[in-house]
Amino acid sequence: MVVHNPNNWHWVDKNCLPWSKTYLENEIVNTSIEEQDLTIIIKNLDSINGDCDVTQRKGKVKCIFDLNLVFAISGTLNEEEFNGTVTIDEFMHDLDDDEYNFIINSSNTSEIKKHLIPVLKSKLMNFQPDLIKAHEKDVQHSSN
Repeated sequence: MVVHNPNNWHWVDKNCLPWSKTYLENEIVNTSIEEQDLTIIIKNLDSINGDCDVTQRKGKVKCIFDLNLVFAISGTLNEEEFNGTVTIDEFMHDLDDDEYNFIINSSNTSEIKKHLIPVLKSKLMNFQPDLIKAHEKDVQHSSN
């Protein structure tokens, strides 16, 4: 991106929603948990809606995202198969992982909360630094 922006002072932003979809499909889909009689796998990113931008102003790179995510899951518990979804209605740049609201639509909600959600939270916490790392060079130009 070629920008006339002395000292990276002016506001520059980049839409990163397409990158976000690819990132979540690569980093979250196929996450699985296997413990004794329980297996859970995130099969698909069913939907991603919202905004995701990397911005720069006054030489500082930040990201702003507010996404609604729906993941399809499947699994087995005591040899019985189940399916469902995990929805994160507000995946936002300024929330800590303990503030995420996971809406689980499945017959095995308690097992999913106990075993899958901690792993999913851990992976989602990598999103923001990875987003900035991947796009900061596109919103700033070298002063050389």
